[in-house]
Amino acid sequence: MSFLRKRYLKITVIVIVLLATLTVLSKIGDNPVQSALNSVMSPIFSVAEKIVTPARKFVQRVKNANSYEAEIEELKKQVNALKTENRSREEYIIENRRLKELLSLKDGMSESRMITARVISYEPDSWYDTFMINKGENAGISKDNAVITGLGVVGKVTQVGKNWAKVSTLINISNSVGVKLSRTGDIGVVSGDAVLAENKQCRLEYLSNDKKLINGDILLTSGLGGIYPSDLSVGKVTEIHADSAGNLEYAVVEPSVDFSSLYEVLVITYHNGEWNEESVPTSGDEEVAE
Repeated sequence: MSFLRKRYLKITVIVIVLLATLTVLSKIGDNPVQSALNSVMSPIFSVAEKIVTPARKFVQRVKNANSYEAEIEELKKQVNALKTENRSREEYIIENRRLKELLSLKDGMSESRMITARVISYEPDSWYDTFMINKGENAGISKDNAVITGLGVVGKVTQVGKNWAKVSTLINISNSVGVKLSRTGDIGVVSGDAVLAENKQCRLEYLSNDKKLINGDILLTSGLGGIYPSDLSVGKVTEIHADSAGNLEYAVVEPSVDFSSLYEVLVITYHNGEWNEESVPTSGDEEVAE
């Protein structure tokens, strides 16, 4: 066994020496060894090139792919930044539009005094039937002040602190407002309903002439009750429920205002020539939302 190993070692050394010698000779000018080697190696080099070239191209594609991936990630970041910037612009435009609507509404109701306030929180576990605003007694707000937006009636103030107030919306079961059909002038009452509140709806009852009610009828404040000025939008009739004799039991009303997306509201502290309780401001001009 030892003899065979020595023999294989000698043969290996001889082969390595020969290959090294041939390699050196192949690089020294023109000689028979170089010509012979070129003749033998040329087909091998051709085959090797066919194998190596695709591999080289694959490696290059991998490198390019990595480079492209980095570029794509950078482009994604730029796109996301542009989207964020665009959203900020859109939000600014929407907010500006809302504030213009509020200012226009205030100008159109010159006989009423209104305070702009910002919605700061909603009551937990509710269907947007109660929320808090960032103005209170210091701004001249008091209990039962009407709360509106450019779209229509929101509800009324139910609790007041020095710099905050709670607002109960139309869908709250404790709320009701006198309304009239814009089409006929018939009088009724819209109030909150525990079941309908889940869908941000309320109910119409006690209509003076319920035979004339139709789906799609627009409801406006009647001005009765001393809280809400007349002719403010309340909502529209979407369903009519009548008994077997055709008498109105109640109608489902979709409010004009989406209570889940309120940002700024107007609190009416004075209308029809009377101040609502002690609603005179105690400090400065409080009509701009903070």
